[in-house]
Amino acid sequence: MNPGLSAAQMKEALAAYAAHGNNMVAAARSLGLPRGTLANRIRRARDLISNNPDMTDKPPEVVRREVHDAAFWRKRWNETSKDLAKAERLVAEMGGIAGRPVESVPWLAPSREKTGRAAGLIHISDLHLGEVVDPDEILGLNAYDTSIAKRRLQRLFDAAIEILPRWSTDCQMAGVVVALNGDLISGDIHDELRRTNALTSQEQVWMATDLLAAGLTKLAGEFGAVFVAVTPGNHGRTTHKPEAKQVTKLSYDMMIGECLRRHFEGDGRVTVHLATGRDAVYPIFAWTVFQSHGDAIGTKGGMGFAGPMLPIVRGTKLVELQGARASRQYDLILTGHYHTSGNPGRTLANGSVVGYAEYPNGLRCALEPPQQWLALMTERWGLRERCEIKLEDPVPPPLPRVRVPATMARSA
Repeated sequence: MNPGLSAAQMKEALAAYAAHGNNMVAAARSLGLPRGTLANRIRRARDLISNNPDMTDKPPEVVRREVHDAAFWRKRWNETSKDLAKAERLVAEMGGIAGRPVESVPWLAPSREKTGRAAGLIHISDLHLGEVVDPDEILGLNAYDTSIAKRRLQRLFDAAIEILPRWSTDCQMAGVVVALNGDLISGDIHDELRRTNALTSQEQVWMATDLLAAGLTKLAGEFGAVFVAVTPGNHGRTTHKPEAKQVTKLSYDMMIGECLRRHFEGDGRVTVHLATGRDAVYPIFAWTVFQSHGDAIGTKGGMGFAGPMLPIVRGTKLVELQGARASRQYDLILTGHYHTSGNPGRTLANGSVVGYAEYPNGLRCALEPPQQWLALMTERWGLRERCEIKLEDPVPPPLPRVRVPATMARSA
């Protein structure tokens, strides 16, 4: 201890510090001392009182309470602030503002170190199972029925099994994510569909469940782990008009998802996540995926020669803005509905399995083959590989017709 510092000076320092509400600058000014000098006296007084509680006339417990180190209270404040922040975060998650996936899928969780893992991504939407497209009504540009749907869906799963291992030769394949993004069945939301569908809505659900279960089982056997995210579309609704409430509870798409969940309940390789609203948000490693069918992303219809691509871009920008307001950032947005394949920015807008049909033909929409997105998400780089899987072999162009002069034909 400084021999020139008396007990009276230390008590004076403590009293001034307490009188000015623990404000070191104000207390030093009142005593006419430099701030550093006063701080040094207070520190030495606390050390002395801690070791010699009888140096004051007050009871030791009172002295300790009055001169308690301010750092202790700062520490308590910081701890309380952290606890409050955790509680606010929990309330936000329970309120749906910053939700997390319901299921815990260890192989999809981010790791502390980027280890070079990868996951395949199969985006399936607009299957329209049960719909019948009559080629005679659209100049033979497409045909569709239940047998064609089965063949195309099988082709998609086979393509994933063949292509994903090629893409991931420098990665460790952790599993496959299957995004079931609505309109899995044709449904009966329009009178013309009721008349022309090959199956009733209930029969469409059964068939879709069987086809998808077979494909998922095949993927699980090949890659070991499969995560399935199911979101509702508009064709699968059970109401005549779109409704805002209980969307998932009134959807055949979600019924298919529940059937798949029950089917794989005892299979640890397959996890089925059912969205509780129109959208699903889930991680692929450290990357966040937003999945929504696309009928409710804030935009409708097409725009001139650009078709529906501009509404898709506008809608996904609205999704990003909504996420930003909830302190979220989406690294990948999956959407469908428009039967138009594209990759604007961080979005994979899906094509369809049904392909060109009477309705788009009546609008003179651009002809697009039946196709679905296949991609590879890597732990280090995020979305790295992607391609549109064509679900039908391309039709070769007709051979050119050449006119041969009659004289040449006779000489030949």
